[in-house]
Amino acid sequence: MVEPEPPVGLDPIDQGIRLFNEEYFFEAHEVLEDLWKREHGKSKVFLQGLIQICAAYHHFQNGNLIGAETLLDRGAQKMRSYPADYLGIDAAKLLAHVDQDRERIRKMQRGEEENKVLQFPRIARKIE
Repeated sequence: MVEPEPPVGLDPIDQGIRLFNEEYFFEAHEVLEDLWKREHGKSKVFLQGLIQICAAYHHFQNGNLIGAETLLDRGAQKMRSYPADYLGIDAAKLLAHVDQDRERIRKMQRGEEENKVLQFPRIARKIE
């Protein structure tokens, strides 16, 4: 069975970012994963990193701190090898927030951080 293409005019990256910014991390992951499966160019690894960050925050929402920390680390590492504004995404700002969250989650796991709430990042994208 062939996967259907997204409707014309709807940019899946914009859709994924909108869902991420609305804290629908699982849904953002799904939209971006559909794009990633069809991608064969240099953006494939970048998208995989972004998908892993989506999945990480979904794990955090479900109380899985180990999964959240692991995927934040893996996703950020994949995205770091790209320019800070790759695909128009402000990756530098996102990754700075991800790094802070990953450290807070580590502290939560060690019992050094009582407040188990994160202020989730928002992804900014400009299209030229």
